[in-house]
Amino acid sequence: MVTIHLKGRVTADGQLLFDIPDHLPPGEIDITLEIPNLDEQFTQDEIKEFLTSRPTSGAEIVAAGLIGGWEDLNITDPVEWVEKQRRKQRERGAW
Repeated sequence: MVTIHLKGRVTADGQLLFDIPDHLPPGEIDITLEIPNLDEQFTQDEIKEFLTSRPTSGAEIVAAGLIGGWEDLNITDPVEWVEKQRRKQRERGAW
């Protein structure tokens, strides 16, 4: 099976519009729509605030306690963790 990515849009009246590539063979198609999460839509005021706010420095992030990473994942030795992940990957790929 060959997958061809087509870019298009759905109109307000429910029509699907896209350009069909040249020499597309006849046959069945399967359409998947990517719809943004409506809960994540931003207001114009929120967008303006995001675009005009000053980025937080690394020192400010640490001072605010917004750190984590390895410790949050109960990883005490990152090198050991990476080696363990590589071993697991090799074992999964073994025949």
